[in-house]
Amino acid sequence: ELDPCADEGKGINAVTHYTRDDDGLSQQWVGSVYMNPPYGDGISDWVTKLCDSYAVGDVPEAIALLPARVDTRWWEMMSVYPVCFIRGRLKFSDSQNSAPFPSAVVYLGKNHRRFFKAFGSSGFLYEPRHV
Repeated sequence: ELDPCADEGKGINAVTHYTRDDDGLSQQWVGSVYMNPPYGDGISDWVTKLCDSYAVGDVPEAIALLPARVDTRWWEMMSVYPVCFIRGRLKFSDSQNSAPFPSAVVYLGKNHRRFFKAFGSSGFLYEPRHV
């Protein structure tokens, strides 16, 4: 339903797109979300917004495509959700080179089995254990 970090071409099939001009961080996020945030120092703000929107119930389900930077503080927020660590390196858009970092898809929602079935062939699956 929502791509809060849409590129100008709005390539993700969503009802609502927020581009850079719309400032997705300042908008309310409602419904299912696909998030591929701008990578860099600001990624923590995007991850926090997603987790907060999920926690209050505005976002019942989300997929986040992120760099697998497991040594960061923002990744700690993602570590409580199922993850698919993508096998190999992704190639973004028309780039001739692959990303210089590993990628992960994180799922926030109640349908873990559907996530694992959809992404199981894409990489290594991680299911958190809640203590």
